[in-house]
Amino acid sequence: MSTSVTNIRRWAAVCLWVVGFLQVGACALAPAGGERTPSYALPAAASGALHDYDRRIEVRLGGSDSAFWLLDRADESFRARLALLDEAKTSLDIQYFIWEKDSSSRLLSRRVLYAADRGVRVRLLLDDLTLLNQEAEFAAIAEHPNIEIRVFNPFSNRTAIGRFIDFVFHAGRLNHRMHSKAVVADGRFALIGGRNIGDRYFGIYDRFVQNDLDIMAAGPVVTEVSRSFDLYWNSSEAYLLPTIAPRRSAKSNLPEITGFIESYYRDRSTRLQAFALDPADWTAYFDNLTRTFAAGVGEYEYDLPEVRVAEPEQFYTQFKQFVGRTEREILISSPYFIPDETFFEQLKALAARGVRVVVLTNSLASNNHKIAHAGYKRWRKRILRAGIELYEARSDSAAIGVYTTPPTEPGFLGLHAKAVVIDDRLSFVGAANIDPRAMNLNTENGFFVESPELAERVTALIERDTAPSTSWRVTFDENGKLQWTSDKGTVKREPALGFGQRVAEFFVGLLPFKKQA
Repeated sequence: MSTSVTNIRRWAAVCLWVVGFLQVGACALAPAGGERTPSYALPAAASGALHDYDRRIEVRLGGSDSAFWLLDRADESFRARLALLDEAKTSLDIQYFIWEKDSSSRLLSRRVLYAADRGVRVRLLLDDLTLLNQEAEFAAIAEHPNIEIRVFNPFSNRTAIGRFIDFVFHAGRLNHRMHSKAVVADGRFALIGGRNIGDRYFGIYDRFVQNDLDIMAAGPVVTEVSRSFDLYWNSSEAYLLPTIAPRRSAKSNLPEITGFIESYYRDRSTRLQAFALDPADWTAYFDNLTRTFAAGVGEYEYDLPEVRVAEPEQFYTQFKQFVGRTEREILISSPYFIPDETFFEQLKALAARGVRVVVLTNSLASNNHKIAHAGYKRWRKRILRAGIELYEARSDSAAIGVYTTPPTEPGFLGLHAKAVVIDDRLSFVGAANIDPRAMNLNTENGFFVESPELAERVTALIERDTAPSTSWRVTFDENGKLQWTSDKGTVKREPALGFGQRVAEFFVGLLPFKKQA
């Protein structure tokens, strides 16, 4: 037998072994989730601080109106979460796409534990995409008798290589992620929006921070947020964390993890100096809320939790109908603007009949997702030819201080706020981008509100972010070429942080991922 034939057989054996290994690693469509006892939102708290403030607000509201507060500043948005966790008396329902393992996220984890120690029932629902290397920590937290943690659409394999293999074989299921974000405290206050839990969203990340937007509500609309949480919590996609990722050692038990979490953020107290490290008195904070809300009729829209295959536009059907109500002007802020043909034609038709259509999105310089930028840049000329005003966020925006919490000095600012204003009357704030992932893959949520006062506040933010000191206006020059104009002048090449970013974006643009950007 020749050496070449022997080598071929050896390689064939190796390939068969690898294929067999991959098949074994990918054999499970989903992990065994154990017994999942249904549970539902508790009745709105009948006493406590959140009850008292909600009742004070209710007196000032009329009819079916709810109260809304925009949370624009990074530090104020973090304080709002601390306030809800500290003042909760009966229940906390918390739902997030990303919960990082950094200073702010661990400070919030500790506040969750403090709440549970007071007897608050905590239900924490997390997407599985970024839980790698955090499962032991959360599994230990879930040992608290008042805390239950479930994981949305989990990988069956719990290691990095296992997750990769799992995704290769089951991308159709695992590519659908829970991008929705919500906090409901005592059934009285709800907070949703663009921010995940992590330092960059709250202004304490040195590399960059996010221009983001959340919205807090009280009143009738909170019931809808609770109802959606129950649908996710009790769905077939939500698995008990301890059954799929038990803690890995005797040392990673609840007391050990609690001590680790506390020492972690206290060791970084300088970074967190703008925030109370221990539960605080929030009387002045809530007193201010009773005077500063915008009243309006709100609708809460969301995708159903089941992994979507047959009906991929549950949320976006409502979103497009909302946009269709435009008569004079529509202002859109979306970090990733990659519309489908239907939505683009909708905006084009609006512009064609004289409606002012304004789109704000990230520039290459401010975008931390190169794939998303590669998908967006192919739309620029079509957007402009349709008569749509196009603005790209500046990484050196004059508004960077709004999203920076001292003493942090970030390298640049990125746009992450998702908002729409229609005719100075209707507003949308939520988690949904305008891109293929949001439209077809992820679950999304958001508030649609009819309130001139709220619309005025959202408009002020978008107008600030499209000013020459905060963005580049993209137009055609006299030769039909793209140009970018700000208070720094006009450039003929898209703004970037440097040559390395341009090179990386070029090669990413060659990849076949545009449909998922």
